[in-house]
Amino acid sequence: MPTIQNDNQYWSMTEGVFNCLIDSVRTKAFNKAIKKTVSPGDIVVDMGTGSGVLAMLAARAGALKVYAVEIEPNNAKTLRDTFNKNGLGDVIQVIEGSILDVVLPEKVDVVIGEMIATALIEELQVQAMNHIHKSSKKNVKVLLNQYDTYVDLVFNKNDYYGLTFEILRYEYPNEDELKSVTFSSKQLVDHYDFSKQVKNLKVRKKVPLKISKNGKINGIRLSGRTTFYDGSTLAATFAYDYPIILPIPETTVKRGETYNISLEYVVCAGLNNLKYSIQK
Repeated sequence: MPTIQNDNQYWSMTEGVFNCLIDSVRTKAFNKAIKKTVSPGDIVVDMGTGSGVLAMLAARAGALKVYAVEIEPNNAKTLRDTFNKNGLGDVIQVIEGSILDVVLPEKVDVVIGEMIATALIEELQVQAMNHIHKSSKKNVKVLLNQYDTYVDLVFNKNDYYGLTFEILRYEYPNEDELKSVTFSSKQLVDHYDFSKQVKNLKVRKKVPLKISKNGKINGIRLSGRTTFYDGSTLAATFAYDYPIILPIPETTVKRGETYNISLEYVVCAGLNNLKYSIQK
């Protein structure tokens, strides 16, 4: 058997990139939307291409050219090898650099780019979209077209191994033990339209939530929903936009009561800038 060398065939943040790749619900939803969005001959950009799967799906959908933007040098090498091995090296061009700075060789017809983090608190989807519009045609088709953030009150598991953790938690949809029990209405916090520049990056909202049944709450749940260019939607999956549970003191609630949730943060600036409170 021949000696096999590593030759750097891996991605940076390899676990996260691989999780997105194997998340079939996420990737199949993207593929369906790509097929209905990309037309033969389109020029496409994939912002923060990661594993490159979305860029390849766009090429397979008939794109004339796909610019796969990647900031990490080793990723870029791995991506070029992957595209060549799949016979798509002539269609997909890797562009190394930050999506916030890169200048594309030409205007694009379609923008693909998944830098969504729940409630748009982390990652750089908004800033990336704002920048890429400079390299987009007038009637650009934005795959991840719109995003909505929602809030409700829940009871969510916070004890592990006989110990209590009153910390921010994640509700992974494939883990039944993490599923929250809902105790209030779910209300819209904010709506974003990525087909145009998002000018207001500050969220400052007070949302009233009406209690729907008696019980106890210990968390404010933030969740999201993406609307694609073709009108299809995607909520939480194994590796995409899973709800965040913001911890609050365990509180007994009664049906019909109203609690006001205050949320304040700068979009895509990280969890450290998030402020929240709950008041009856």
